[in-house]
Formats: sequence, structure tokens, C-alpha cells
Amino acid sequence: MASVFLSHNSNDKPFVRRLASDLQEHGHVVWIDEAEINIGDSLIGKIREGLDKVDYVAVVLSNNSISSQWVQRELDISSNREIAEKRVILLPLLLERVDLPGFLLGKRYGDFTSEDLYTRSLQDLLKSLGPVEKHIDVSAQEKDALLTELQKMKDHVDALTRLQNHQSTPFKDNWTQGLQAAVARSNERFPQYQVINDSYAFNAIDNESPVTLDYLLWAIGKTMRKGAHPLESLMEMGGTYSKAQKMLEAYIAYIGK
Repeated sequence: MASVFLSHNSNDKPFVRRLASDLQEHGHVVWIDEAEINIGDSLIGKIREGLDKVDYVAVVLSNNSISSQWVQRELDISSNREIAEKRVILLPLLLERVDLPGFLLGKRYGDFTSEDLYTRSLQDLLKSLGPVEKHIDVSAQEKDALLTELQKMKDHVDALTRLQNHQSTPFKDNWTQGLQAAVARSNERFPQYQVINDSYAFNAIDNESPVTLDYLLWAIGKTMRKGAHPLESLMEMGGTYSKAQKMLEAYIAYIGK
């Protein structure tokens, strides 16, 4: 299981959404701006955070993207990471026949320039991302219960978003030392959760309460055992519904629908 940032121009959204869905169906965590950036967030800060967290950056190359300053900045950041970490990070995906930027010329690219090539190129991309080794033993009944509760939470998204916007305590999603330490502890205890934690762990309530996947599942289970709706646990986390929802969706995609 790997985490991948899809760098692209907004005009290529239909393709990017399709690709993101296919990658998630195969158990990988996908970062795209429309899903990860909320109203009020710093665009530069959130995108930089995503680029720093993920295992790979797949850049969708088209006439739209090669002239985009945003995509160019994402390429620069990712190429610097590739040099510093001495491993492959940038994965070029050709959506249209364009002249590749100089530092991508020596790389093999995924060819998505026609529908006939999509399936084969998707398989090549999945091979580059690596195998998805699932070690989480979850019963079909538990998976169905998670899906049911997640759907209930989705039905309440508008009300919760309004509530979060009126929280007296501001929410700041920074990768603090406390959150880093909590993620490290969780990953040591639950290595199968590492990619989800590294991509989706967040702080709640005064930026001092780390929320990792194991904690979120425990909190939801606790409220359900008390006979309360699982949303109660999210309310106690400072109304951080949207971030918890993304973590749960990644978990459900990981364990299989």
C-alpha cells in the first residue's frame, strides 16, 4: 500500500478523479486537492504538506498542466525530494502528447493518451506503487457496519460543517511534534495502519489531541458501546468531521469493500 499525490491541472479533473478512484479501489491512498483542501485552508501550505507526506507524486502531463505554475512548483518540490532521498518519487503520466520537462526526459512514463492504453498503463502504475499487503483481519459484518455508519456520517456532513465553522476553538491541522510522536507510536503498534496514519492523522481540540486511525476506531467503538451515535466521538474531537471521514474512507478502501 502506498500514498500518492496526483499533481494536475484543474482542467484535467475528469481523468484525475477516475484514476484516483481506480487507485483507491486497489488499496492505495490518494491525495488530490479537491478532497484534501477545505475552505479557509492555505493552498500553498496544504499542498506542500501533501507533497511532503506521500510516498509518490504522479504528475499528469497535458497541455493544461505543463503551462501551470502550480504543477511546476509541485514538480520542483518533488524533484528536490527525489534527489535528497535518492529514490524514485516522481511518476510521469502522459495524458496528452506534450514535450516533457527536461528532468523527466530520462524517466519511463505511463501512457494514458488513449482509452485503449488506460488499463495497461494503470497496471504499470500499480506495479510502480508496489503491492498492497493487507494484514487486517476484519469480518464482513464489521466492514458492513463501518460502511453503514460512514454513510450515516456523510448524511450529516452539511450540519457538521456548519457546526465546525462556528467552533469557538480554531482548528489547526499542523504536523506538530506531538502528532508526529503519536503517529510513530501508533505505527509501531499497528504497522498495517502506517500509510493511513502518515497521510490522514490530524490534531483536534486546541491542536493538542492527536487522532490516529487506531484512536479513531477506538473512540467510535466506545461511543457505540455506550449506545450513542458514532458522531458523538467526532464532536468531542472538536468537530473535525471532514478529517475523520477521510481517514475512515481510506481505511475502508484498504480493508476492501
